[in-house]
Amino acid sequence: MIAEASPLVMAEDDPDDRFLLQRALRRVAPSLSPLLLSDGVELMQHLGNREAPLPRLLLLDLNMPRMDGLEVLLRLRADARLSAIPAVVLTTSGESENLARVRASGAVDCLCKPCRYGDLVVLLEGVLRRFLPDALPGPAP
Repeated sequence: MIAEASPLVMAEDDPDDRFLLQRALRRVAPSLSPLLLSDGVELMQHLGNREAPLPRLLLLDLNMPRMDGLEVLLRLRADARLSAIPAVVLTTSGESENLARVRASGAVDCLCKPCRYGDLVVLLEGVLRRFLPDALPGPAP
């Protein structure tokens, strides 16, 4: 029996950011169990398993070792099986040039990671409302 895939897969190399993202997601969508990976290489290995169901949303850190978010986006968009998965990139950089490059590489959105936990909760709630509304508690909008 194949375990049910998570609708959300997240690649984030920083353990503290991963912890905060997971905690904020649990607060926003308690029943959601995201798959947490530490970088783009792990993500592409996971998505390469053709027997596993694909996630409905990817959250990617932009700056990761081994394979960064831009490289992940380029590989996703070059693969017919993976190209339709929406990917939201999270970054600490607010530079418009970076944001434009990320969107041009196929991300559905590029968002700056907020410094405050409460702002992170609001940001993730907005992402889920847009891409995984059924993961939020209560009736789906």
